[in-house]
Amino acid sequence: MFRSPQHYRTFLTVLMTYTLDLVGFSIAFPVLAPLLLNPDLHFFSADAIETTRTTILGLLFAVFGLAQFFGSPLAGVLADHLGRYKVFLGSIALSVIGYCIMAMSIYLNSLAWLFVGRIVTGLCSGNFSLAQSATADLTDEQHRSKAFGTLLSVGGLGFVIGPWIGGKLANPDWLSGSGAFIFAAIASLINLLVVFFFYVETWKRKTHENHSIFNTFKDLRIVFHLKSLRIILTAYLLFSIGWAFFLVFSPTFLVQKFTLGSDKIGDIYAYMATIWFFVAMFLNKELVSKFSLRNLILAGCLISSIGVAFFLSPHQLWPYWLIIPIAITGGALAWVNLGSILSLKASEDMQGRALGAGGSMWSIGQILAPIIAGPLAGWNVHYPLLLGSIILLISFVYFICFYRGKIAH
Repeated sequence: MFRSPQHYRTFLTVLMTYTLDLVGFSIAFPVLAPLLLNPDLHFFSADAIETTRTTILGLLFAVFGLAQFFGSPLAGVLADHLGRYKVFLGSIALSVIGYCIMAMSIYLNSLAWLFVGRIVTGLCSGNFSLAQSATADLTDEQHRSKAFGTLLSVGGLGFVIGPWIGGKLANPDWLSGSGAFIFAAIASLINLLVVFFFYVETWKRKTHENHSIFNTFKDLRIVFHLKSLRIILTAYLLFSIGWAFFLVFSPTFLVQKFTLGSDKIGDIYAYMATIWFFVAMFLNKELVSKFSLRNLILAGCLISSIGVAFFLSPHQLWPYWLIIPIAITGGALAWVNLGSILSLKASEDMQGRALGAGGSMWSIGQILAPIIAGPLAGWNVHYPLLLGSIILLISFVYFICFYRGKIAH
């Protein structure tokens, strides 16, 4: 699959980097909600109301998404000028600093430093696009698809492991709950050393390249100008916003309703991530051979809407182990196949721009939903998930009304 043993060794370092990137991304989910909503901890004064706590929590998730939105294209531009190796080293070193800042902020009970840490880690979380670019450099066209599949499959395990580790290490009795981010910092430091010693640069700059970070926003405008892609991207945006309400605030809901700690939230998130990984990597491949992408997207949007709505009912914890697979299965089906249909409907010269625009839709969802969900969760614990379910249903209605499966450039 690779051109030389040296390339194979370099790919292993890329695989490690992407996996640990997803571990770091997901490790915060089971940590932040119990940390900020627990009145026995001291990020807030004792008289702070619930709305203040949930609003700040939403902003912490939103600033990460905002930093990621700008950091990912910036990493791409720098990689095209400086090479993958230097940008990998820079982004990983920055992530070590970011996780250290977050660990320190928890130890000091400092909200200001917690925000700084989230911004820094968000800025350097664009390693997925770098990993894809490096994988393309290391393989020929015949083997590239297989290499990408390996990257997604093995890297996706990081999304499963991260929440579980985060939940176990976030015990407030140990280092004031900063253990999860200390682990992330150490793992990133090891990753930095592996890349430094084993990654071999294979990228060669082309003299006619003239990229700019502003090209990302220019490309977004160009892609939206095409009607067939605009319809898909609008559905993608609606789905991303609705799904972000669930992804970000389902642990907040469970903490508020059942007073769960990081340990239990970590188990639940790991369960969610395992189901997502199975559906995206295995079940979807079987369904694609039997159903159209359009029908799978519609089914995903509808099932996820129903699953998120079911979250609002139970008064005991055990039914959620049955409800979560419904919501996650629908979400994974919609997400994977929206990306697939976007790629299929884009012409060859629009592939990069179209997929980049899809990533931007996802990032926008991660920014908007937490900002809205934070205050809503303070007013009523049910509102964020209720709104998320409604928006997912709107994405279903929009797609069934406007997408006809025809290419109309």
